[in-house]
Parts: sequence; C-alpha cells; structure tokens
Amino acid sequence: MDIGSLLLRSEALAGRLEGILLADLALARLWRMEASLLEAAASVGLEGERISTPGMVLRLTGNMAIEEDARATGMALRILAVAKRPGDPFSTPIETIRRIEAAATPFGQPIDETDVLEDSELPRVVEAGRAWVHVPILAAWRAAANYAFRSRRASPAAERLIFMAVEGAARHLRGLSPEGRGGWPEEEDADGAILMPAEAEWILAPSVALTRNGFRLWSPLSGLRTFLEAASRNLSQDLGHLGTLRHELARLESMVGAASGRSRLPDLIELLKAQPVVNSAMVIDRLGVTRRTALALIGELVEAGCLVNLTGRRAARFWALPSLATRMTPSASARQFRRAEHPATAAQDSEDAREIEARPGRLREQFDEERLDRIMSDLDAAMAGLDEVVRRVGGSRGQTE
Repeated sequence: MDIGSLLLRSEALAGRLEGILLADLALARLWRMEASLLEAAASVGLEGERISTPGMVLRLTGNMAIEEDARATGMALRILAVAKRPGDPFSTPIETIRRIEAAATPFGQPIDETDVLEDSELPRVVEAGRAWVHVPILAAWRAAANYAFRSRRASPAAERLIFMAVEGAARHLRGLSPEGRGGWPEEEDADGAILMPAEAEWILAPSVALTRNGFRLWSPLSGLRTFLEAASRNLSQDLGHLGTLRHELARLESMVGAASGRSRLPDLIELLKAQPVVNSAMVIDRLGVTRRTALALIGELVEAGCLVNLTGRRAARFWALPSLATRMTPSASARQFRRAEHPATAAQDSEDAREIEARPGRLREQFDEERLDRIMSDLDAAMAGLDEVVRRVGGSRGQTE
C-alpha cells in the first residue's frame, strides 16, 4: 500500500474515532485518560528508560518513585501533563513548544543550551503543518519533522509531543470540537498530572502506536510509511476498544442505579470516570470518607467486576477499570516487544540503519537545509492529488444525499 493510501486509511479511522468521541463526552474523557497514561509510559520507554506502564502508574499515583526510577517517573509525569493539556501551538507556538521541551527533558538534567532553538524558529515549526490542517496526521507529522531537523534530533520525546499538540490543534481548527481548548496553570505542578482531567483533541498517540503489536522506530524525517502502518493498526484497535469502554461505563451506571440513597458509591463511580486508577488513599481524600468505607466501596465494585486489583497483593493496592488493567500488562513494556507482522521494506531498513549508525549514543542526526527541503518536497509529491481525492469523495457523498 502506498503512502497516500496509508494516510487516507489512517485519517478515515481517526475520523471515525473522533466522531464517536465527540458524540459521547464521558467516553471521550475515559478514553483519553487511558491513552494519556499509556502514551506517557510508552514515550519514556522509547527513550530507553526501563519502566513498565503498571510500574509508572503505581509510582505516580502512590508517590512511590524508587530512586533509580526517579528520572523516568518525573519525565513520565511531565509528558502525561502535556498529553492531557497540550496547549494551542497555532496561537501560542513559543509558549507551547517551550513547555513541551521542558516536559521532554529527562528529570534532573538541565536542557542542553546548544540544542535550544531560537524563539523565531518555533512558529516555523508549527507553520510547517498549518497548510495541512485538513489532514491532521500529516500536519502533525510535518511539524514534528521540521522540529526534528531544526533541533538535530535533540529530543525525540519532544517531537512526539509536538505531533500530538499539532494533530489536536488541527482537528480543533477544523471546527469539530465545540468545547474551549484547555490551557495550563501558570504554576503547573507535574505531580498533579495523574488527576488532571484530559482536555485535548488529539486522536493518535504516537508512542502507543509505535509500541503496540511490535516495536517500530520513531523517525519523523524518514519513517512515514512505517509510522502510518503502525498508526492505522492502532487506530483500528482503538475503535474496537471503545466498545469495551462503553460496556464498562454502562456497567458503572447500572451500579449507580442500584446504590442506596445514602451510599457514596455514585461519587466513587464519578471519580473513576475521570481517573480510572485509584487507591484507597485517593478515595479517602477525594470523597472525604474513612478508610473502612473506602475499602468497602472499592470491594463492592471489585465483586461486580467493575474494578481489578493491579498489584495482586493485599498491601499498597491499586485498582483500575478492567479495560485499562488489560492493556497495562507486562507484554506492553518496551523490552518485550516483538517485530511487527509487516516489517518495513529493505530500503527503509537500510535508511534506519544508517540513521542509527550516525547516532550511536543519542540517536542524533545532522541535516542541512537542502535535505530538509528535499524531504518535504518528496512528501508533498507523495501527497499530490490527495486534496482532489478528498474533494471528489466529499462531492459524491453530497450528491448522493
């Protein structure tokens, strides 16, 4: 399948997913909360940090960061905060990208000033994608590729967050998102990211796509085909996952209907809709109940199959909705990924190998302006005629109706 067809397939799947989420805000909040957690863990994993999704969530939620994992945990918190509230790169490109860069910096390490872009360059990063806002995935990819070139691949994690921010902003710019876009507090506390509501419009979480059903290299300057293959598979699976989430929401609603008038169970269920991972301390704090009452409420949902014990132990327990618990398995960690069913072509493998050889320590790349122009020209050539295809499809549908 050529790149144009892969892009159309990915956008079609993303459009279906977006439409379902716009029609059901409760489902959208729960889906993005889960996706944000998984994206934060997967993005840290792609940076070489050995921390699993369950381990990351337990450390963040319970403030149990182990010393050797403190850097990975801190980075995951920052990425989680940006994933939930990416900001608006089109209206405030400098502020948005600076916040992204800070989030993508390994915790406890200063930003390398030699790789910091000038403020004047940051608007050009998002402008690289603005012309393609009608194809959000492509707009996001172009912005990420532009940043990758300008920063000399200093921070792949920042590139992925820029992808998410631009993709969500492009969908909002098309006018499909009726709600105001969430910003971020002036004094943002990354430690509160785990409970922060997910206020975003993005549909495709790049790290999750690249690390689901196999491991694929994030390479915005050469790996578009590989990324689109992974993206389309991930989006297809997410469409199916929405059915599971709807079932869980319906089951939670039935528990609300069966609760007695004085029960605090409805309050716990409302908390779970916004935060699908809890422990007893969180329930005590948020609901203002005793520990005995908190454990009794949690036990009632466990018996009904609405919650699952993530830790499998009797102390320091955490519970999650079954849908998230199923996805938070050891097989989802970076060290256990198998090769994808549809590997890249030999030419692509050769290109990736040359990139890795050129970036032995930090997977860094050196590019000149001519190469960036050539990359973008090749991408535009591959996408030639896409607008016309979309217009014809849209026109034929209008005539049929």
